[in-house]
Amino acid sequence: MERYLSGTITAEELLELQQFQALYPRIKIWLENKEVKQEEIRKLLNAHMNNDIQFKWESTLGKAQLYRKQQKRIRWLVAASIVAVLCLGVWAVSYFSGVENAPLVAQINKNVLPGKQQAVLTLSNGETIHLGGNDSTTIREGGNLMKIADNQLDYAATDKDEVHIHKLNVPVGGTYRIQLNDGTVVWLNADSEIEYPSVFTGSERRVAIKGEAFFEVAKDPSRPFRVEVGESTVEAVGTAFNINTHLKQGQIKTILTEGKIKVSVADESVLIGQGNATLINNRQITVVKADPEEALAWKEGYFYFGGKDLKSIMNEVARWYDIDVEYKHAVSEEKYKGGIKRTESIQAVCAVLKGVTGLDIKINNRTLVIK
Repeated sequence: MERYLSGTITAEELLELQQFQALYPRIKIWLENKEVKQEEIRKLLNAHMNNDIQFKWESTLGKAQLYRKQQKRIRWLVAASIVAVLCLGVWAVSYFSGVENAPLVAQINKNVLPGKQQAVLTLSNGETIHLGGNDSTTIREGGNLMKIADNQLDYAATDKDEVHIHKLNVPVGGTYRIQLNDGTVVWLNADSEIEYPSVFTGSERRVAIKGEAFFEVAKDPSRPFRVEVGESTVEAVGTAFNINTHLKQGQIKTILTEGKIKVSVADESVLIGQGNATLINNRQITVVKADPEEALAWKEGYFYFGGKDLKSIMNEVARWYDIDVEYKHAVSEEKYKGGIKRTESIQAVCAVLKGVTGLDIKINNRTLVIK
């Protein structure tokens, strides 16, 4: 900070300082708030100086080592809170010094931004309509009337006597929400697709997906809700669940968060209740314990690394920021736990992952380079 204020900071040091600010946006708020009294800053600084950082760090390491003994090859993200204390202390010193200076603004590569609300709707006649931003309009196809508002495509007002097959595609770097004609709400993650009828008729409600989607199914015991995922089918009456096909070796994972579902593939069917999940691999169904946070995280706006290896994490990051990943260093299959907000800059994500893995992770144009 002293070097920044005196104008002697190097480019590498400036980048590090910018990454800290990207990680902890509240620092910028403190800088811009001219109403903050120096006495408040002094108390903050004193509190930091009285912290026994070494003791807390050793205690944290001890807990992490204990956890590793219980859970093989699982690492926790333990550094962030320590860095936050140190970083806030540094910025408090700049306030305490009373030096006038404009807030530091991180130089963000404007070509790499977090994903946003966007999708492409394909009507039965082949017409495509791009959705996104703060659209508020209606779309008509024959007797079908679809409303777009608050980043949601809504089929509640469509004509129940006229059925059209529609497709909603969410590209890499996007997410979108749709309410089907029966009231079922579906969230689609990046690089995902759903095909569905504009209205449900007959004795069932059937859709097909690719990628990842979270369903909140409207209750209708007389008409089961069925989701086709490749060769498998997930059936529900009124429940909530997440389906993900963005996994290794063509696996399909379904996590149940509410109610019951029946998962079928080939001649095998499994009925599971809340707290469970299924994993389909080579047309075989395995029932495992569910991690609800894994199902809900992306919908709520953050990455969740619940025991994932680095390549799985990077694939998820790449889909959201619409970038490529280049490995110039062999990476292990070590597992990580933790999370990062999906609204963070790519620089902030790189800084967190670099600090945890010990690898050099940088963004170069639209490629994440790991070495």
